[in-house]
Amino acid sequence: MEKKPLNLQKIAFVGGGAMAEAIIKGIVGSGLLAPENIFVGNPTQKHCDYLNEKYHVQAMSDNKAAVADADLVIFAVKPQVAPVALTEDLMGAMKKGAWVLSIMSSISIEQLHKYAPDCPVIRTMPNTPLAVGAGMTAICCDELVTEEMKADAAAIFGCCGETEFVAESAIEAISAISGCGPGYCFVIIDALADAGVRAGLPRALAIKLAAQTLAGSGKLCLESGLHPAQLRDQVTSPGGTTIAGIHALENHCLRGAFYDAVQAVLQRSNELQGK
Repeated sequence: MEKKPLNLQKIAFVGGGAMAEAIIKGIVGSGLLAPENIFVGNPTQKHCDYLNEKYHVQAMSDNKAAVADADLVIFAVKPQVAPVALTEDLMGAMKKGAWVLSIMSSISIEQLHKYAPDCPVIRTMPNTPLAVGAGMTAICCDELVTEEMKADAAAIFGCCGETEFVAESAIEAISAISGCGPGYCFVIIDALADAGVRAGLPRALAIKLAAQTLAGSGKLCLESGLHPAQLRDQVTSPGGTTIAGIHALENHCLRGAFYDAVQAVLQRSNELQGK
């Protein structure tokens, strides 16, 4: 199905790192906006040259030049860099009526308004699988955001994976699940592959088996609409091999480990925010 074009003439990114590149790849690849209408401010000229050559966008080392006349400015710097990158001079270079979308994980809508007063603000929580078009992005908006802006945000992240509009109060918990979740998944893949090597499989094959099994199981869960427990039951025969493996996992407190992981993330997040 052909995607509806964005209600935008120009998008500017402040920051051109991996997450910004994943979004640019999705926008350009899906035809949502012509690459010549995508501008990127990034401090390293070598990286600007890379983005220009690979995606044919307009990347430059001058953030103010990048955001000039942009309808949407995407804040894509690391949170700790925000005070240095998102200056009053930069905000002054933005055109009247521009709106802001942030992918900075720990910066609240209230904080974003301090950087960009009077601008409609959308805060998002994407994850790294955006890079392969399989991301999960939570989106929350302030009261100034219009339905048209929401539609554009959904389209931008929809071409990189799945999206959900949520209340900002849910963002921290979402970060602990889908934001940090790829890290948990890579640990599972690595551990399962190690188990395969121990069982006599070549390393490369063991990794492929583990990674594809995790990816396929997630796809099956999403597309079937069945509860994970129902899908587990479909592969778990009475007295069979799978239930023996699940029994071993339960004996090692797999569920408790995930509960603790999510709580540890929330606790650490609160510490970083001084709560």
